[in-house]
Amino acid sequence: MKTKLYILLFLGYFSQTSFGQLTANAGPPIFLCIGTTTNLGSSTTASGGTPPYTYFWQPSTFLSSTNSSNPLAISCNADVLYKLMVFDAAGDTAISYTSVNINKIYTFGAGIDTGYCYGQQGGITIGASNNNNAFHTFSWTPSGGLNNPSSPNPIASPSTTTIYLLTVSDGVCPNNISQVTVTPFLPPYVYAGLDTTIDEGKTISLNGIGSTIYWWQPDYNIKYQNTPNPDVWPTTTITYTLYTENQHKCLSSDTIKVSVIRGDILFFYSAFTPNYDGDNDFFYIGNIDKYPDNKLKIFNRYGKIIYNATGYTNNWDAKYLGQDVPTGTYFYILDDGKEKTYNGTVTILR
Repeated sequence: MKTKLYILLFLGYFSQTSFGQLTANAGPPIFLCIGTTTNLGSSTTASGGTPPYTYFWQPSTFLSSTNSSNPLAISCNADVLYKLMVFDAAGDTAISYTSVNINKIYTFGAGIDTGYCYGQQGGITIGASNNNNAFHTFSWTPSGGLNNPSSPNPIASPSTTTIYLLTVSDGVCPNNISQVTVTPFLPPYVYAGLDTTIDEGKTISLNGIGSTIYWWQPDYNIKYQNTPNPDVWPTTTITYTLYTENQHKCLSSDTIKVSVIRGDILFFYSAFTPNYDGDNDFFYIGNIDKYPDNKLKIFNRYGKIIYNATGYTNNWDAKYLGQDVPTGTYFYILDDGKEKTYNGTVTILR
């Protein structure tokens, strides 16, 4: 069997093909509105060669028949490139292509519901990302709060929650109408607490209130910086700022002033957790650095000295002879090296 084949491609359309006598003609490209039905082929879908002809269309998508000369493409809702093969009685073959192209108006839209941080952002871009006004007209209503109501993707900055209606038209297919809700989100509530005063060497916990994300500035003598309740021990008067962010990425801030009274009062922390996580791992005595000649002794419950240091610098990690001492309460005596002696208890938690 000798096969005669000729194919010419132009903009997705393989026009009438012929080689010798047998010719196939799948017809020109077809442009449709979504859901439209149309015939494929032409008045001379096959000619020449030796009749009768046999037809075969591929793929079968939307087609009423794959072996008709002019099948119906029914309720088309997607682009399809069709291949037509024509066979004649002599066994010769001809091939032609055509395409069904759906008007893109149905792919455009107002986009998904959205919002922006009112007073902090200039607005939010609305409309589907593929919106394109090269061959279509876009019209948004109401126009209030929009920088350009005829843009495919305007910037919306309403002061109240607004439903915007988008009408896309081209004078060919029915208008495509969709809507989107734009909400102006308010900044989150934030409160850093009342201004306070502490003695130098003392640590306090701040009590902030905010949204879902926290961070404090400056990063100075502070722990748990990304929580609402950080520990701070400033040595000079300082103002901390609490920043908070909600689920909409809206920001707020508030400040608290921590005034520090200079002095040399010693503050003995009553417990510590020597688990080497970088937090409260050592027995801490506030302002101990002002008493360089201090002497510290620590006893277990049997009265045995398990730690003895001169010039203590907040570095006991609850070890005795290189081994961890058990969880429990221990007793200390501190001679400040000047005029006073202090005693008390400290609890080790593991």
